[in-house]
Amino acid sequence: MISVLTVLLAFVASVVATHVFIRVADRQGVVAEANERSMHKGATVTGGGLALLATAFAVFLALWPVHRVHEFVLPAAALLAVVSFFDDLKPVSRWLRFGAHIAAAIAAVSSVHYAQMIFHGWLPFWLDRAIALFALVWFINLFNFMDGIDGIAGVETVAIAGGYAVVIVAAEMVSPLTGLALALSGAAGGFLFWNWHPARVFLGDVGSVPLGFLTGTLMIWLAVQYSLAAALILPLYFVADATITILMRLRRGEKIWEPHRTHFYQRAARAVGSHAAVVRRVALCNVILVGLAVLALSMPVTAFALALATVGALLFWMEIASGTVIASEAGAQ
Repeated sequence: MISVLTVLLAFVASVVATHVFIRVADRQGVVAEANERSMHKGATVTGGGLALLATAFAVFLALWPVHRVHEFVLPAAALLAVVSFFDDLKPVSRWLRFGAHIAAAIAAVSSVHYAQMIFHGWLPFWLDRAIALFALVWFINLFNFMDGIDGIAGVETVAIAGGYAVVIVAAEMVSPLTGLALALSGAAGGFLFWNWHPARVFLGDVGSVPLGFLTGTLMIWLAVQYSLAAALILPLYFVADATITILMRLRRGEKIWEPHRTHFYQRAARAVGSHAAVVRRVALCNVILVGLAVLALSMPVTAFALALATVGALLFWMEIASGTVIASEAGAQ
């Protein structure tokens, strides 16, 4: 009962809080202007992730007991939100942002008891933790990269956080992060009410960076407690799109830290002329991935292979749909 209440309360609170934020931020001129690298037109309120996070944390703290892990994770998420909030208002040093990402990732990895192995004993302790740290820093950044069209980051948050809770229930186990996952999923769903295309508000870095951290942390704990395969499956679409794109940009000699519009989902959205059409397919892919994450509890290799095929099919559709967008842009330069 408390699980359903958490999701519903977080959803409603997020819808209301985001609406209030839109009105206040619009009056204060907290908006993102369209440019040649953006996927929207005109000025749109940004920083709405602040309302999402505030409602998720408030609902979680009101309904669920605080565990040792939360003493690491919640302050780290707050640190990222503060740094990212100022970055939304006025760009801060790249090194300050990166330092905050590393500090938060260290906190998340440190929340795992030293006797627990994230990769289930396949690696020595120092390498186990080092790879987890690197993976989380990368996931924080790729989540931010992938927040490029209306609704996509909200859908991914619902899928990963909600998927985490579904896997925990399917495993008939208890996790200290279940309440936080449910609150995040509900709050992200409420935010989607305003962020669906055409969006009235964007997450901003204040939302996308902490959400990348929190969903990535959920995957670390899922790997530790239950299933490494499930932890790899749930975020697989975001990881695949972002990682393949950055490798392609490196091959072309581009500056990978500069803004761009060449992710699979961005090219597809521009080609088909609809953010929503692309995000609906991403949502369908994620529904399948949640089911495969549950299957991974008993058949990890089979489930992961099917997940790769599912994500591969989505990326193939995006590539076919996008046609020659990159080539035509390159020819125009």
